[in-house]
Amino acid sequence: MPAKRLSGKRAYPVKAGAVLTGNRPVLLAAGLAIAVTDNNSALSAGVATMLADNANGADSAIMVEVDTGEHKFVSADITIDDVGSDAYFVDDLNVSIDSDTDGRAKAGKITQVDSDGVWVELGV
Repeated sequence: MPAKRLSGKRAYPVKAGAVLTGNRPVLLAAGLAIAVTDNNSALSAGVATMLADNANGADSAIMVEVDTGEHKFVSADITIDDVGSDAYFVDDLNVSIDSDTDGRAKAGKITQVDSDGVWVELGV
């Protein structure tokens, strides 16, 4: 029987020099956790559950716990017509429907649009 895993918590090794703030999105670049940047090849891992400070450590010296699943972000350009489309990180609080010519990291699928924000499914 195939295994099944629901959205939830996971842990990833942190890149050397990275400082990941709690309650902010985390990306994976070459398997290592990094903060949201304009790295278009990085994957959305989830939202950090607490501070992970690897400013003085080597790659993988520490782990960061992330929470996958749907998270709400601010967006100036996403509308209800965009549900089911990909959202892209503008920064760690804002998402956009615009990839900026593939210059932004994909946040995930837009699942719902409310009057005060946009729900996006995060996690690899």
